[in-house]
Amino acid sequence: MSLKVCSRLVPVVSNSVSALSVPRYSFCRLLSANRLVTPSVGLVHISSCKYSTKPSTAPTKPHIKEVYYGVLTPQIKAVKIFSLTSSIVGLIAQPFLYSEIASTGNIPIILAAYSFIGFFTVLTPILLHLVTKKYITHLIYKEDTNSYVATTVNFFCLSKEIEFKSDDVKVPSVPGMFTSFTANGKSLFLDPRLFEHPEHYAKIMGYDKPLDFKLYEDSESNVKKN
Repeated sequence: MSLKVCSRLVPVVSNSVSALSVPRYSFCRLLSANRLVTPSVGLVHISSCKYSTKPSTAPTKPHIKEVYYGVLTPQIKAVKIFSLTSSIVGLIAQPFLYSEIASTGNIPIILAAYSFIGFFTVLTPILLHLVTKKYITHLIYKEDTNSYVATTVNFFCLSKEIEFKSDDVKVPSVPGMFTSFTANGKSLFLDPRLFEHPEHYAKIMGYDKPLDFKLYEDSESNVKKN
């Protein structure tokens, strides 16, 4: 661009800036921010603002925290995955194994082999599920609803959540096998020593509630009748 053209553009740009009431230093900042100046028309095109003053409408997550983690969770998942995988492989290979075993013609061997294969392919995953289905892998406390969410593992080694409150918990007088308490009719098992905050265990088990002397009164009445 020659000096004559530049000298012609300076009055046009200065008049445009004065018409817009923009200070010189602001105009320099606009030029440095890659704004477009059209010399032929004498207009300054300013891009729209990229920032908004509207408050953020992003939904906030409820305040939750993990109060319990079962240390046997990795082992339980590994054993269940191995058992399910071996069962699937065993079911696929059963027709070939049965044909080979039946070709021997020995009935005791056939019965023993069928029992052994059926036990490891069908009964083993079922027995593991009966033992581990009550085990709590994670326990989360929701402060907004004052409730707990217990996570267990189902038959296919997938996580299953059970939400309950302390009022929904029933502690059996005689604890069953792998049962610490029942919540909404579901038996659950956990280790009290693994709680990060013991007050949550006391709240779940009802230790923070007044003692119930109904059992003691019933025992006294039975003694008097006898």
